Amino acid sequence: MSPTEIIRTFHMDLWGTGDLSAIDRFVAPDARTVMTGFEGNTIEVLREDVQRYVGAFSEVTTTIDHLITEGDHVAMWWHTTGVHTGPYGDIAPAPTGASITMEGVDLFTVTDDKIVEVTSFWDAAAVYRQFGLLADGL
Repeated sequence: MSPTEIIRTFHMDLWGTGDLSAIDRFVAPDARTVMTGFEGNTIEVLREDVQRYVGAFSEVTTTIDHLITEGDHVAMWWHTTGVHTGPYGDIAPAPTGASITMEGVDLFTVTDDKIVEVTSFWDAAAVYRQFGLLADGL
């Protein structure tokens, strides 16, 4: 598979269906994830993030808005929507029934058909606004 196909399949399997086996199939054991103020093992970060998300949201849909590939680097702009039906950490500990949309951009490096690095940016402020925790315009 090309890096583009790997990332498309990985994202849709993991976030579209909650298939945690996508992590084992597509992520190198020593892959790193970098987010603002945080760096960690991609496998651990993803398992925790997906389990938290699928435990908190139902009726999940995910869309890849853009995939741009240059060599072994893939940039993906995505958005995911779900109905808040369970605790979502400290952000929303009780279900609200609200439809929440998250979006972001992930930058992947793929080597030997495995994801070896992820840099992730998502719009947390928009999510906080949807939960009523941040005023519009901030």
